[in-house]
Amino acid sequence: MKPPQHQYCFPNLLEAFFVLVALYFGEMLVNAIIAQPGRSAGLQPMAIYSIGRVLAYGIGFTVLLHHSKATYRELLHENGSSWTATFALFTLPILLLAPGLLLVCNLLQMLVVLLFPMSPTMQAGSEQFMKGGLGTLALVCVIAPIVEEMLFRGIILRSFLRQYPPGVAIVHSAAVFGLAHLNVYQFMVGFVLGCVNGALYRRTRSLLPCMLLHAFYNVAVVTSAVYLGAREWNAATADWMAPWRLWALASGALGVWMLYRMLWESVRVGAREGA
Repeated sequence: MKPPQHQYCFPNLLEAFFVLVALYFGEMLVNAIIAQPGRSAGLQPMAIYSIGRVLAYGIGFTVLLHHSKATYRELLHENGSSWTATFALFTLPILLLAPGLLLVCNLLQMLVVLLFPMSPTMQAGSEQFMKGGLGTLALVCVIAPIVEEMLFRGIILRSFLRQYPPGVAIVHSAAVFGLAHLNVYQFMVGFVLGCVNGALYRRTRSLLPCMLLHAFYNVAVVTSAVYLGAREWNAATADWMAPWRLWALASGALGVWMLYRMLWESVRVGAREGA
């Protein structure tokens, strides 16, 4: 049964922006607390920043979850299938989708860089990312997707779907997710990923496929950065060899087709048979 539309539920769109502001200051506070111990432990600045971001988001998520009075189980997986079956069903199509999504996002990011050239500071930050070590990569590829999906899809989108029409709720939550990255270069990537994961969440009522896609996408980003080098990766897909571009397009198209058959076409067929 679908939840009733247009009924207030915290947070609404305006409140979500205040949540972002609170997360920003919370992140600054956490980074200030852990900066000195992190440097003493020999951590790279990017590793300290990543830890601070994940901790701040985790604290924010915990507060919002407590306010919503939902359980972790309800938040993570509301549909009737088992976790194991969900992972088994979605792992392959989402794995196939990730290279195509990376290609599309890098093309969009290239356009943004052309319109708003990166400052030397931003370029240095991107290069510094690759010096964070294995701990940073684990945070980016494993922990961050789990925490961010629980917050942005599990709390914010879940609330939006109870208040707005589905398309509006997904676009609004994707915009909030893009703005959370705090720069124009990652906004478009966050927005696209937010729209795709928003559609996945609405159809599945589970965060597990969203976490898979977020993790696979981040792994694809890190792999590309390692392969091309941070500076070349910022220039993005223009430097990819044609066979790799074709492979990414073909893989992404196959992933989209499989997900469409699983989540959209099956629903349409079921509706026709029930008529």
